[in-house]
Amino acid sequence: MLSLLSLSIERALHARSAEHVRVIVRIDGVDVSHADGDDGPDPWNALVPVNRFVATDDFTTATIACCKSCGPECCAIEACVRREGDVVRWEVGDRRGVRWVGERRTILFDAAAYDAEVARIEADRSWQTAMHRAGRLILAGVDLPSGVEGVRVTMIGAGELEVWLEEPDEYQIFVHAPWDAQRPDDSAAMVRSVLAGPAAAWPARWHSIKADREDPPAYAGPSWRRAEF
Repeated sequence: MLSLLSLSIERALHARSAEHVRVIVRIDGVDVSHADGDDGPDPWNALVPVNRFVATDDFTTATIACCKSCGPECCAIEACVRREGDVVRWEVGDRRGVRWVGERRTILFDAAAYDAEVARIEADRSWQTAMHRAGRLILAGVDLPSGVEGVRVTMIGAGELEVWLEEPDEYQIFVHAPWDAQRPDDSAAMVRSVLAGPAAAWPARWHSIKADREDPPAYAGPSWRRAEF
């Protein structure tokens, strides 16, 4: 029996403002993001720079629920997504990040209806703030060093933003740039031009995910500084 997917953008459970939103997943009308006291993933994790719900011929991973306070970095329930002809298959497994034993489920969706819902949520940008818009423009399709991925963009001051990049399981990289909330498109274009240039010239901080490593990434420049947490 085929199920029906519904995606929505709603205010986070512990939101401090209306700008703090999550992607909520419903299957056959049942809210699965808020089950077990969880919340849905941040749009940065689910929709930017790519829509994680898009189904391809290869298995990809989409977060459907996560820690309501910390996000998927703490714990998450994920679906392995794959297209199989006229059907999209989800394999929903155990919670990642904490000890938890749940029912492993296989969920099948009509591919045409699934694609339409995924395309609809991607086209709906009514939830985006100026920062969300700039972040999407910065991260979508940006040319980065091999193995480096965009994670999110945040405002860290009235006139400054931070672009969070990662070399998975190796490094976190934080690039700082000027920010004008009244001109998000211009700010995004400027940041993209910086990121398109030599990584060694980035105004960046780095953090090694491997605790015993002291050296920065091989592509780091002399101006890079180690991040202190």
